[in-house]
Amino acid sequence: MPSIEVFKHDPKLERVEAGATVFRQGEAADFMYVVVEGEIELRLPHVVLEVAGPGSVFGEMALVDASPRSGTAIARTPAQIVPIDRRRFLYLVENTPYFAIEVMRTLSRRLRVLDAAT
Repeated sequence: MPSIEVFKHDPKLERVEAGATVFRQGEAADFMYVVVEGEIELRLPHVVLEVAGPGSVFGEMALVDASPRSGTAIARTPAQIVPIDRRRFLYLVENTPYFAIEVMRTLSRRLRVLDAAT
């Protein structure tokens, strides 16, 4: 997970109330997110795939392949998240290799979970 210390005082930090939808499956996608506090449910219709907690990233596929959202993200608890746009994502990948590796690990882990479920 990326060190959330870097993001705790980010000027783009957003507060999300429990039950609020961050994004919906099929929507256009311009951001990924880092969870600073709270929990975000990542789900497909009728199934919770994962609960992203502090230090987790979600929505990263949007910046990797520029496709619509593959799932829905809903705040399970009150949360604080930081949106990462494509420009910042590329900067983080180029300048902090650990960030890039963690995004790849996240993608790999989620793919394995989906493969195991089918």
